[in-house]
Formats: sequence, structure tokens, C-alpha cells
Amino acid sequence: MTDGNPARSRPWLSLLLDPRLWAGLLTLSLVGSLNYQRHTDPQPHFLAGMAGVQANDRSKVESAIAALEGHLPFRAHHAYLTGWVRLQSGQAEEALGLALTAQEHPDLEVDARVLAGQAAYRLGAAGNAKLFWEAALALDPDCLAAHQWLGVLYFDVGAMDNALTHLRAVSSLSPEDPRPDRFMGLINRDYERPDVAIPHYLESLRRGPNQPGVERVWLELAECQIKQRDYEAALQSLDHCGESVRKLRLTARCLLNLGELDDARTLANRAFAAEPNDLDTLQLNAELALADGEVEAAERFLQTAIRVAPFDHGARTQLAQVLGRLGREVESREQSARADELQEQWQRFSDLQIDAINRPTDSPLRYEIGQFALQLGKPELAATWFQAALSIDPGLSSAAEALGKLTPPATDADADADAEGND
Repeated sequence: MTDGNPARSRPWLSLLLDPRLWAGLLTLSLVGSLNYQRHTDPQPHFLAGMAGVQANDRSKVESAIAALEGHLPFRAHHAYLTGWVRLQSGQAEEALGLALTAQEHPDLEVDARVLAGQAAYRLGAAGNAKLFWEAALALDPDCLAAHQWLGVLYFDVGAMDNALTHLRAVSSLSPEDPRPDRFMGLINRDYERPDVAIPHYLESLRRGPNQPGVERVWLELAECQIKQRDYEAALQSLDHCGESVRKLRLTARCLLNLGELDDARTLANRAFAAEPNDLDTLQLNAELALADGEVEAAERFLQTAIRVAPFDHGARTQLAQVLGRLGREVESREQSARADELQEQWQRFSDLQIDAINRPTDSPLRYEIGQFALQLGKPELAATWFQAALSIDPGLSSAAEALGKLTPPATDADADADAEGND
């Protein structure tokens, strides 16, 4: 006989009516739903892919691409990440198309334009690359990558003041990175602005005292300090460098100017023994010979110097003065006239480079500078300017032909030699 209570007569019904059961089921359902969303939500995969781009970790980017496959709202994200991988694989044209597909999405409008610029630059379209990177900066003036790439572009085309503008931005946006100030120091050193170069070198060394190639930074700093006649500071900089001919020469020059002739002579002799055809070492030894009253020895050093560097007007000016002291007036006048001619050529070369700074898209000008560099015996520098002209106008046949003469195609023998070197 039952008591009329259905819950007592049917235990399972009592269990179903228990509120604790329903609370437990709801909790389990919520946890399961959250776990499902966590494993299927595309956003974390996209963020992981972007982190992979920042870390240059291709495997992470490829994993994110696979996870985003088929998610229609994330087609642009998938295209951007795929474009990045294509660019790493050398498929610049495909990368450019994918970047253009992604650039209108609000999550990607800056990054996609940076990627499009990289792809265009790889394809030789420097003008288009510049427009993409400038568009990225219009959207985000603090876009570090856009500033970095514009700095590279302007350096490549010889527009150094423009390059310095973007390098300053990179230095500000990345205050722990020693590279932008090291680069700015190098540019200003090469353009004979040692007073401007020195603070950049010091800042680079402050940021990266153990950066790769740090000894070279110290040597370049010492050269600038010598040009500023701060010989004590230069010696302190050289203390950070290991033994090298360059250090011997720079140290000797400091000691010469500080009146320590015996030590300077010892170091200069060691530098000459190691590199007897180095122009700076020859000039240094000539100066020391003159300080000792050995005019004939100075002449021998300088005659070697103009054979080593026939387009250097400084060595010829020194030689003209020495020949005058030896009473060889005709030879002295000849060397002096040639020195003046070379100085005018170098001044013209410098003026053209300044013009290039102010005309960053002028490819014929860069070709002209390359030709001038050839006339001054600087084939490597000429190649740089021909490449700069071609980066602006890939169809400039005169620059392509000139560059081809400087860098002939590899032969089968070259390939065999490379293969042996890799064994």
C-alpha cells in the first residue's frame, strides 16, 4: 500500500525533482560551453599568430593559419598571416596580394600595409613600398616597423637626412634597442659630422654595452673623437677594443698628437709591419718620419700611399709638401695640381650626394653618382649607388648594365668553388 506520494513510490522522480541535481547539471553545461568556446574561438589563435610574427617564429604563425582555416569572419586575418609566411618563403608577389586583401580590416589596417610595403620593396618597387609605409604611419604615427622600413629605404637610396628622421623615431619608440643610434652614428661619421655622430655612438653603447660587433662601435667612436681632437677620450674608447691593426693605428695617432712620439712610433711600426699597404698607416708613418726629420723616409711612405690610393687627394697634398722640402719643385707642383683636381672631384661627388638627400626619388641622379664613384676608384660604392637607382626605377637599363659589369654572373667554376667551401 502506498501513501499517495509519487516521489516516494518512484525514487527516480525524486532525484529529478532535486534542485541540487539541476544546479550540478547547469554548472557542468556552463564549464563545457566555456571549454568549447576556448578551443574553437579564432581570436586567441590569431593573437598567437601575431605574436609569432613579432618573434619571427614561423612555426607559430603556421599553426595559427591552420587553426583559422574555414573561419569566415577571420578571412582577412588568415590572409595576413599567410602573406607573412609567403614573404618569408620568397613569394613576394603572393604576399603583396594577400596583404592587400587584409588591409581594410580594422584589426590589420596598419600591419597589412607594412607587409604590403615589404613585399613591394622585395619586388623592386621602392616607390610603392614608400607609399604603403607612409600610409601605415598616417594610421599610426608610432608604428615602429613602418619607421624602421622607411629608414632602410631612405638609406638605400642615399637620402640620409630622411633616413635619420625615421631612425630617430625608431630610437624613441624602442628605447632599449642600441641599433638605431649605432646606425645614426655611422651615417654622421661617413658624412663628416663627427660632433653629431659621437652622442649617437655613446647612446648606442649605453643601451647595448655587449651588442654584437661592439668593438667596431668603439673603434668608430674613437675615430670621431680623434677628428674632434679629443685624444684622451679616444684612448679611453680604444681601451674597450682587442688588438687589431686599426686599434694600433688609432692609438698611435692619439699618442702622436699628445707628444708621446716614442710610443706612437712603436705602434705605427707594428701597424706597418702588419699592413704595409694600408693608406692610413702609411700616412701616419710619414707624419712620424717628418716629426723625426726623416724627410726621405716620409716621401717613400707617401709614394707608396698614392700607389695604393691614387684618388686620395690628402696623400698627394702631403707628398707635394714633402717634395717641396726636398727641393723637387716640378714634381711638387704636379702632385699639388693633381691633388687640387681630385679635391674638386670629391667635392662634386659630395655635392651630388647632398642633392640625392634632397631628391629621394631621382634614379638618374643616383646613376650619375655611381659613375662618379667609378671615376674616383670606388667600385663598391658605385655598386651601392647603382643599386639605389634600381631600387627606385627597376627599369633603368643604364644602371642595370653598369651594375652588371661590376658584379658579373657566377660561373660554373664559382659554383664548384662554393660547393667545395661548404663541404
